[in-house]
Amino acid sequence: MHLPPRYLLSILTCVFAFSPATRAADPPKAALAADPAKWATLVAKKLKEPTPQPSAIICIGSSHMANWKTLEADLAPLTIYNMGIGGSRMQHASELFVPKLVIPFKPRAVVLYEGSNDINAGVTPGEVLSQFQAVHQQIHESLPKTRLYVLGVVPSPGKRFERWEAIRSTNALLQSECAAHPWMRFIDTTSPLLGPNGKPNPDYFIPNDIHMTEAGYAIWKATIAPIIISAEAAFESSPQP
Repeated sequence: MHLPPRYLLSILTCVFAFSPATRAADPPKAALAADPAKWATLVAKKLKEPTPQPSAIICIGSSHMANWKTLEADLAPLTIYNMGIGGSRMQHASELFVPKLVIPFKPRAVVLYEGSNDINAGVTPGEVLSQFQAVHQQIHESLPKTRLYVLGVVPSPGKRFERWEAIRSTNALLQSECAAHPWMRFIDTTSPLLGPNGKPNPDYFIPNDIHMTEAGYAIWKATIAPIIISAEAAFESSPQP
């Protein structure tokens, strides 16, 4: 069948428009960090701090963890080390923190806080869960007796709270994943930071900032300490995993 030139041109245009060679490439998977040297330096700096004793508790996570300056006192008498690094995401925990700041020191428990920066960057709750699964699988394969405590995402005010539904979804996925494994426990550190109106309580956050005040960390202590201390105090002198 002979087609007029104008029809042939239309057909060829459609073929080239939808061919693999001419389609826009799928967005690449996010790299671990825009500046790998920066993250290597930050991890190396943590490794210069006092070496965690075997069978201690190691805390990893982003700035909400890194800024918890009263951590050791708040979770006393447990032996605990704060390895938090600001700006990190769950992927950093998976690919850097667990292999370099956790497994080599054989902690009997790990406290993890990640998720805020993921959600703010547009990472989906499902992607956060996938990275979290990589986190806990590494820990359990290398240290099968080590327990993992996972903290709920902080509901920071301002633009970040506009992603509240993503925060709720992420927490629900993390809580469900923890419930499926007896050596993990999810701790709701999200709800206690909300006011009666369901929004971030301004008393718990630095004005015009995403980070918590001393009052906010007092809420963390009141929420986290009773759970972890009661669960871990009996293991303070236990053999390393």
